[in-house]
Parts: sequence; C-alpha cells; structure tokens
Amino acid sequence: MDRNEELEAFKKVNLSVIASAHGYTIDRKKSTRHSVLMSNGADKIIVSQNGKHFIYCSVHDPASSGTSIDFAQKIIERGCTLGRVRQLLRPYLDGGYVSDLQTTYRGRFASEIKPSQTDLLGVAARYSNFNAIDEPHPYLCNTRGIPFDLLKGERLYDRVRHCPKRGSIVFPHWGCPDDSGSKDRCLTGYEIKGPGVNMFSKGGRKGIWMSAASKSDRVLAFAESGLDALSYLVKRGQNNDVRVGSLSGQMNPAQPALIQSAIERMGQGAQIVAAFDNDPAGDALTKRLAHIVEGLSRNDLEFKDDRPLTRGVDWNKVVVNEAQSTNMIENSFSAFGR
Repeated sequence: MDRNEELEAFKKVNLSVIASAHGYTIDRKKSTRHSVLMSNGADKIIVSQNGKHFIYCSVHDPASSGTSIDFAQKIIERGCTLGRVRQLLRPYLDGGYVSDLQTTYRGRFASEIKPSQTDLLGVAARYSNFNAIDEPHPYLCNTRGIPFDLLKGERLYDRVRHCPKRGSIVFPHWGCPDDSGSKDRCLTGYEIKGPGVNMFSKGGRKGIWMSAASKSDRVLAFAESGLDALSYLVKRGQNNDVRVGSLSGQMNPAQPALIQSAIERMGQGAQIVAAFDNDPAGDALTKRLAHIVEGLSRNDLEFKDDRPLTRGVDWNKVVVNEAQSTNMIENSFSAFGR
C-alpha cells in the first residue's frame, strides 16, 4: 500500500470506533442508522458516512469537521502533522486491533452506519441541539393552543422539539437519504415554527413528519404543517386511534412515495384523511392525496376530506379560535361573579 492508498484507507475506517477509543460514547436515543451522535462529556460530534468515507462534525465547533484525518488533527492531537496522523491511524488498518477495540468498547460505537449525503450531516448536527418538550411551551401551548398533556403523551413525546435559545418549535422530517428510492429512512430536515418564524431547515429537504404509531390506529390524517397536524389531534384524536403526519407545504417529488409507504403500514379498514387547509392550496393537496389512495389498489381503505368548514381556515386556527372563545366565556362568568 503506497502513501496515498493509506490515506484513502484511513477515511474508510468506521470513525465511530476511532472516536470510542478516544473517550466518545454513542447516544443511541439521538442517533439513527445514518447519523450517530457521540459525546465525551465536553464535546459532541455527529458521525455519518458519505459514500465510502466516514465523516464527522462537532456540534459545538463548526471548524471541527471532516474525515478521520481531520479528526486526528483537530481532536486527537490538535495541529499534528500528517506524519503523526499516519502514526495515530495506522493501528486501525489492522483488523485484529480493531476487533480488540470493538470488544473493549462494545456499546460505545455504531457497528454500522448507513451512507448519507453530506448536507444531511449538518441537519443532524443542528437537530441534536434541540430538546424534547418537558414542560408547557409558551408558544406552542399558550399561543397555539396545543395542550401540554397531548405533547407529553406517547403519541407525540420527542416527536416535537424546541429550540431553547429562540423559543421556536421543530418538527423533524424523515425520508429517503438520497434520490435512489431506497426504503431506508433518515432525518432529512425539520420544519421550524415560532413567533414570526415559518421556515424549513437549511441544507435539508422535506420528507414527512409523523406522530408515533400504534397498532390500534384506524385513522391516518395528513396536514400541511406540523401545527395543523397537532391541532387535528386536539379536535379528532379523542379515541386515541388517530395517527397524523404533515408535509410542510405543497408536495415535493419525493413525498408521494413516502405518503404511500405510510398508508401501506395502516391496518385493514383504515381511513385516510385530508386534513389540509380550506383554501386553494389545500384543494390541490386533497386531490393529490385522493389520487395516491386510489392508486394503492386497496379496497379496504376509506378516503375522507375533513378540512375546516370555513374557507381560508386551517386546523390550528380552529383550535386557537375555540380557545379564545372559551377564555372569553370564562372571563365573562368571572366578571359576573364579582
């Protein structure tokens, strides 16, 4: 093996194994098959695979990223020479040495990481900074009328996160890691909502946001935004048999296949619901969803258009209006009592 071949070989070594040997441990709750979050207490890194190369990026230091060679120069021994990099990484080309490491650090690394695109690495790194909603959220609960009890239930817990710095909420989208049509799913981006904020993650692409599934689910409803999907649960999820998803606007070319896959996972006799806005954009989405359902050749499925009755209104507007009306009535009673 010549020197260039050796450098290429270093890049193909499972970087999570190297990181585990230098104090990092995988956080399985915040890792997927395509991106692995690892921490050593002071630092957090995301490890992924781009083609045949393993790559990483630091959550806290944007300048610290790259291949195993960069990992050696920026984390193992900061600023070391390429010659020193060769000394540090050569042991990982020895299968016996790696096997011993895997035994010693079992459970601290990812034995396999599915290849992903480089733009998704940054998405995963930024998403790891968001937190689960463990207490009533001012914007989501007070402004948007979503009950905290619903958010902390099994259907939604950690399916919606929040940014502790900006107060916005985040809906993670899952989809295909590339354009191959693979059945694999990974984090592809996230929808961001907040006071004056309505955007999608930089460097990501829309997949589908979904609530948690249950074997008892009989209804699968799709909304335009994550907020509308949550609001539909508020209005229609009393029987706890409603699964919801959102698209973050109009459909992109990849979403019909993702929608079809979600529908196919529903049991016999399921009802597929268009819970979109009652406006021209919602009309178009409803027609497209109906077309997808018709193309599945499943006679057991029922399609339903269940949009707000008032033109120009979405499901979150319905929830907010009802909450405001209730508060007005309660305030009236309070004033009368005084």
